[in-house]
Amino acid sequence: MANETKIFQGRFTFDGVEELLVLPGGVDWVELVNYSVADAAGAGEVVGGYWQRGMDDDAGIQWIKLGADDSTEIDVTAADGFTEIVTAPVPQLGALNNTVTRVNGALVSLGATAGLQEGGIVRFVNITGAQQLGGIDFEIDTIVPNVSFNLSFAAAVADTGVQVAQTLYPVNVEGQFYPRRRFISAITQAANAVVTLTVSHAYEVGQTVRFLVPAAYGMTQMNNLLGTITAVDNALNTITVDIDSQAFTAFAFPLTAAVPFTPAQVIPVGMDSSEDYVNLLPGELENEGYRGILCRPEVVGLVGDVVYWRAGVSESVDNE
Repeated sequence: MANETKIFQGRFTFDGVEELLVLPGGVDWVELVNYSVADAAGAGEVVGGYWQRGMDDDAGIQWIKLGADDSTEIDVTAADGFTEIVTAPVPQLGALNNTVTRVNGALVSLGATAGLQEGGIVRFVNITGAQQLGGIDFEIDTIVPNVSFNLSFAAAVADTGVQVAQTLYPVNVEGQFYPRRRFISAITQAANAVVTLTVSHAYEVGQTVRFLVPAAYGMTQMNNLLGTITAVDNALNTITVDIDSQAFTAFAFPLTAAVPFTPAQVIPVGMDSSEDYVNLLPGELENEGYRGILCRPEVVGLVGDVVYWRAGVSESVDNE
C-alpha cells in the first residue's frame, strides 16, 4: 500500500497575536517548538504545542517550562489551542459561546471570553429579549476578560434586559466572496447620507453600492437605491454616499418585537461610471481560498519568540 504521508515545515517570529499557518490541502497534525524558550530560563513559558485531527475545535496540547532545569509539564487546553481553518463562500464559525447574560446597547456581558479577540467578529443567534440581533455580524472592541466586550459600531441597537444562554459564535473566517456585503447599524438624514456598518467594511471612494433597508428600519425610501461612495471614515466605520436622505424617514435599528425581518445591508455592485477607470474590486478576480491551522498565543509563546513548526498529512489507523 502506498504511503500517503506528507510533511511540511517552517518557522516564524511570534508577534503576540494568533498565528495562521496556511498549508497545502490541509493537514492531519501540527507541532510547534519554541526555539527561544527551549534552552533558556523562564518558568511558565510555552515550550511547544501539538494538535491532531480528532481533537476538539480550539483544543490542543501544550508543554510548559517549569524552570531553568529544563523540566516541563504537559497540559491540555480546551479553548485556546488550534483551530482548523477552511475558507469557503460562507463564514466559518467558532465554538458556540453559551455564557452571554446581558446585551445592553453596545455592551455584551458574558462569563467566558476565550476565543474572542478585539477587532474580531461575533454573530448572535436567538437572544431572548434581543432577537433583532440574530444572524448579524458585529465587530468586537474592548474585551474585559470573562466579563464583557463592546460592539464597536453598534450603539443602542439592543433592548436592555437579561438574556439566555447559547447566543453567539465567533466568526473565525469571513465569507470568501469579495466585495463583501455589510450590515447597517445607522444612516443619517443628510444631503449626503452617512452610513455606519457593523463590521469594518474596506470599501473605497468611487464604489457603487446598493442599499437593502426593510420597513422594520423605518427609512424605507433608502431601500433598493444605488449610491456612489464619496467619502470613507475608517475610524468611525462609515461611508458617505451621494444620496440626499434629508426628507427620508429616520433610520432606527428595530427592537426585538419587530422580528422576523431581513437585516439592512450594503451590497457593492460596481464603480461609478463617471470616474476615470480604476479597478476598485481586484479581489473578485482572485481565488483567496485556503486551508490552514490557526495557532492561539497560549500554545505559541511570547512576543519575539522564534517558533519552528512541522505539520503533516498521514494515513490514519482506526484502533478502536
